[in-house]
Amino acid sequence: MIERKLINFYTSRLFTFLLFFLVVLIFNAFKEPETARVLPVAISLVCYGIINLVYYLLKKFRARMLPILVLDAVFISVIVYFTGGVRSNFHILYLILIVFAGFYVETIHLYFLATVSIIGFMVSVIATYLAQTKQFGLSTFYLISYPVAVYFVAIYAIALIIIRINKRAKKLKEALIEKEREIEEITRLKNKIVDTITSGIITTEKDLTINYINPQGLKFLKKIYPDRKIVGSNLKELFPVEDFVYKLDFLDRYVVEIKNRLFGVSIVKLFSKKEFNGFLVVFQDLTEIKQMEKRAQFKDKMTELGELSASFAHEFRNSLASIKGAIQLLKEGKEIDQELLDVVENEINRLTGEINDFLRFARKDFQNPEYSAIAPVVREIIEKFKSRLDRGIDFQYKEDLDEDTKVYFESVRLKKVLFNLLMNALKAVDYSKNKKISVRLYREGKHAVFEVEDTGVGIKDIDKSKIFEPYYSGFSKGIGIGLALSKTFVEEMEGKIDFDSEEGRGSTFRVYLLIEGDYEE
Repeated sequence: MIERKLINFYTSRLFTFLLFFLVVLIFNAFKEPETARVLPVAISLVCYGIINLVYYLLKKFRARMLPILVLDAVFISVIVYFTGGVRSNFHILYLILIVFAGFYVETIHLYFLATVSIIGFMVSVIATYLAQTKQFGLSTFYLISYPVAVYFVAIYAIALIIIRINKRAKKLKEALIEKEREIEEITRLKNKIVDTITSGIITTEKDLTINYINPQGLKFLKKIYPDRKIVGSNLKELFPVEDFVYKLDFLDRYVVEIKNRLFGVSIVKLFSKKEFNGFLVVFQDLTEIKQMEKRAQFKDKMTELGELSASFAHEFRNSLASIKGAIQLLKEGKEIDQELLDVVENEINRLTGEINDFLRFARKDFQNPEYSAIAPVVREIIEKFKSRLDRGIDFQYKEDLDEDTKVYFESVRLKKVLFNLLMNALKAVDYSKNKKISVRLYREGKHAVFEVEDTGVGIKDIDKSKIFEPYYSGFSKGIGIGLALSKTFVEEMEGKIDFDSEEGRGSTFRVYLLIEGDYEE
């Protein structure tokens, strides 16, 4: 880099001076073109060229620019002397020298060179007058002082301007270097992000020719096109996009299948200065994700079926216990007890209903929820529940809801939820002295509320957060599936379920279901 700068320095300087002399000679630069004046100029020019060549060949001095520039000032002064002093046409060479030197030397050196140039000009002018008049007096001083002063101001002014320009250029260069460094850092960061992103990224020309693909995208496509060069290929050869790609307004997303692999693809048009110049394609291999989703869905179905099976087994066991007890009493009795036979018949009917419900759930044979009158359904469950009550239990049912009020629910699921809450209340009061169960059906805002309150054992504070978890039960003979399923069923009907409970004093469970219409709370 330094060697190149030096070559430019020497060659450009020589070329400038030689060109200038040629022009001046052509346009009659010599006012008195006698041989006596032309010969010294020619000799000076030859000597100047030889000195420059020798100086350049001396590697030790080659990089020192100031001495050779000082020599230039001396050479210009010699030329001015031989071409008429003040009347010379070569004064401008001082200004050219200062401008030229401003590109290569420091500020202090440029001021020094300007001073040498002024002194050289003044000496050459004085020497010219002495050679011509053989005397130098006050009148001569006044005569030469004006041109010397003019060139003094001009040379220093040019030097000052060049210095200011150089300082400004240096600041701009430093700012440019800093901006380039920032751009380089941003570009490096961008490339790092693009190269490490988990999605594939492709950019294309207007005709869909691929001009860039990131490493992750290349990894995806090599699974499908192992021997194909991706960059340079047409996007239509990789993804089926020809039907819509040129109809894009801004962005489109879709899923395609290529050789048994699924890809999620997003395409957006790229613009530069409001001119369309290509496409950006972001894609992701969804094959493993879709397979995981299928496995998760299958697992959820099996879990759901297992939970319902456990609930069914729980109900089946209770009914069998009732039937077994009734049969045992019948065996011990001498006459057939019609009440016990009714118990057996009711339990068998209930088991039949449970089996039918189980099969419907296993087949996802539930009806979609719809707005229907809820009061008759609640009354049906209440009557069914009363058949299980002992005489020592105080049971109350209060209905504060209009008969024709329609609520969003599905009959099979709602019956299971309500009956489960009633049976839980019945189990809870078995462990208390004050056996009381109160049921209410009422309206609260835009919800119909089914509320079951008991005076049973209540729920411990430590257990309240787990009450709706599957397989968690607060009863010794429970399997912990009823409340979990109840919560699931209620949420499927866009409702909610909550409770209040105090250990040793009882619990209150509420089911909220939407009433038809737009009501303010």
